[in-house]
Amino acid sequence: MAGVWAVAATAVALIALFDSSGDGASKTARDAADRTESLQRRQERLEDRLDALDTRVGDLAPAGDVSKLESRLGRAEKDASAAKRGATNATDTLTDLEDRVGTLEDDSSSKVDPGADEPNADDPAP
Repeated sequence: MAGVWAVAATAVALIALFDSSGDGASKTARDAADRTESLQRRQERLEDRLDALDTRVGDLAPAGDVSKLESRLGRAEKDASAAKRGATNATDTLTDLEDRVGTLEDDSSSKVDPGADEPNADDPAP
């Protein structure tokens, strides 16, 4: 690609050189040569930028890898949601069991005789 630009710029310079005459011809030739050099520098910078861009694109992950990661992420999100539901259910079950144990403790303490812990004088000694 740079070769094409160089040939085109050279052709423009030669046409300008042969097309003019006298002192103006040398100035026109110098201007054409300056433009040619400017075009070549710009072309080299453009090629460098394209090479850098090509390198960056080459370093990117292939589309297949990205697709696999997206599907793995989707599964991980579903698993996390299921784990959250499971934790919520376990918390609800634990709260229910704690309430039931508290109710049983309250019921059992109200049925116990107030003097049951004290020794009875009529009971034989061990």
